[in-house]
Amino acid sequence: MKLEIAQPQDRDQLNQFYRNFHWSGPVEIKIDRPQDFFLPYSFISDQHLTYTLKENKGDIQGLCSFVIKDAMIDNHETKIAFAKDLRISNHRKAILTWGQHALPVMEEIKSTLGCKYFFSILNMNEVQTLNTFLRPREQKRSFPRYYMYKKFSLVSLHGRWPVERPKPEGLRLRRASEKTWDALIYYITQKSISRNLSQTWNAQQFLAQMERMIGVQKEDFIIAQDSKDNIVGCALPWSSAGIQELIPMTYNLRAHNFRQFLKFGKNFGWTRTLTKPYSRLGIEAALNFRYLLYLNADNEDIFENLLQTCFEESSENEFLVYLQTKSDLHLRRPINWISTRMEFGLYAMIFPNQKAPDFLHPKNDAVVEIDPMLVV
Repeated sequence: MKLEIAQPQDRDQLNQFYRNFHWSGPVEIKIDRPQDFFLPYSFISDQHLTYTLKENKGDIQGLCSFVIKDAMIDNHETKIAFAKDLRISNHRKAILTWGQHALPVMEEIKSTLGCKYFFSILNMNEVQTLNTFLRPREQKRSFPRYYMYKKFSLVSLHGRWPVERPKPEGLRLRRASEKTWDALIYYITQKSISRNLSQTWNAQQFLAQMERMIGVQKEDFIIAQDSKDNIVGCALPWSSAGIQELIPMTYNLRAHNFRQFLKFGKNFGWTRTLTKPYSRLGIEAALNFRYLLYLNADNEDIFENLLQTCFEESSENEFLVYLQTKSDLHLRRPINWISTRMEFGLYAMIFPNQKAPDFLHPKNDAVVEIDPMLVV
């Protein structure tokens, strides 16, 4: 079994292997990349590598991708790598082989690309994965140590209870335009610069990210302005349809009951329904939703009005998804929204002989900026 760096011509084989692994949790989800296996990485960064484990016959038995990007850590520009999409078959030799290659691969990326830190995001519902990476292990095994950095939630909004809250006086919500573009860039970069792992700390970085997000226009941003036309909140509702799709395979009892409630609530205009699972339809139909990217709000009232505008301007079959870290209090789920959440952990991957960096200390409560495409 040999370790190789995947090439563009491997995309179909990679996607076929990748589709065999499902997310566990209340909803069992298959992830599909119908256009190009590598495309989601290209939206995050211009630099990414995918390593594959192949048998002598050429069949893929494992893969792991690394997305390399510049980010701010403790107010210093730092090159980091996110380990993502680790998928290893049940083949015992594949599991042992990847265990032998994990640290050498990280050493290679560190030395050739200059990455100072490595990170990974783990789904807190996947107990087997957590046991594999986080449980104590024998020192003779060469494997990176996982240090918890931040916990965060993937929040999904499916509707609102029929309770109206007064709109803040003077608050206006509208789409961005050429006239407001410079002010929007300044607002986003000023919010981002104080966050760890941010990659939009100046206008140049923000515009470079916009260029990678093919098809996104200025008018796609929703902005909130006060009575003096100052921007006090913003969001970019964005759909990954055709790039990366989440297909519900089965719902457990709790998730099934929630889906039935959404069907009931739709009759009163409260909610939007979820896609039927493969186990019922017999065909693979993706969830319809929009990520809220560049989500910022100066206070909770602005945040709720921003959510309402994004929800109203999305399609009738779409729900909204956004990330919220525990320390970002402005983005807590409003109590008058019908919502769910999935818990994730952001971990730093530390070499066995490496000292844990200072930013991992519990006293460091700086808000972290995470791209949703790194999560799913």
